[in-house]
Amino acid sequence: MNCLRQFVLPLAVLCYSETLAAQNDIQVLGDAVFTPAELAEGAAVSYLIRFQNVGPDTAFQVILRDTLDPRFEISSLTILGASHPYQFIEDGNGNILRWYFDDIDLPDSASGGNNSVGFVLFSVRPKSFLTPGQTILNRACATFNQTRIACTNDAIIWIDNTPDPNDPKRDIVYRVVPNPNYGNFEVRPNVPPSPQPDLPPAEWWITDIGGKVVWDGHAKDLAGAGTQVWLERPAPGVYLLWVKVKKRLQVQEFAIIR
Repeated sequence: MNCLRQFVLPLAVLCYSETLAAQNDIQVLGDAVFTPAELAEGAAVSYLIRFQNVGPDTAFQVILRDTLDPRFEISSLTILGASHPYQFIEDGNGNILRWYFDDIDLPDSASGGNNSVGFVLFSVRPKSFLTPGQTILNRACATFNQTRIACTNDAIIWIDNTPDPNDPKRDIVYRVVPNPNYGNFEVRPNVPPSPQPDLPPAEWWITDIGGKVVWDGHAKDLAGAGTQVWLERPAPGVYLLWVKVKKRLQVQEFAIIR
């Protein structure tokens, strides 16, 4: 099977620190642990792939390739966003994904700084028959000007049973739901909504990937079903939820799409 799809998306603005290392990486946005029950309900994994031109000159073409594990439902693949216009091709049984960024004119990192980084964001569902103990790795490679190749780390998801909600040692983790979203979401703890447990006070705020605060809620108590957040006309991209509980600081990534 060879499928060609043409996409022209608005440029999503991401701010990266000039001091960051080369951003050729892949990340799971949101939770990387899934239970068999969640898979049966159609839970999906959201991947963010970033590529940066660290070569000596402008990259006029970038080809991004990701070969998905056969334990993913390829038909569920949904592309959620990208930094530049592209053509998308699925090869083989549909699990070989390739994004062609032609005429991207991606500057090198030395002269272009933040503008030398691009990204792709997509989601895909694991198959429902997976059992606890299984792990799935995902890795991508970018080719710049058909001469230089840069590969990412391995992003790992794993299947596990639901942790015991009565375990007093279990950490309370705050998450953005849904993820990705359109700027309207909830901040929720990973505890059952009823009966309400005694949650410690928490302070929280939201920044873009460059550290600029875009929401300064500083809610003193995040107990309950969740705290609703509406961001006014946010730029699509990757954001960070910061939660301070006692002396511990948690950071969760999430994505806003157009």
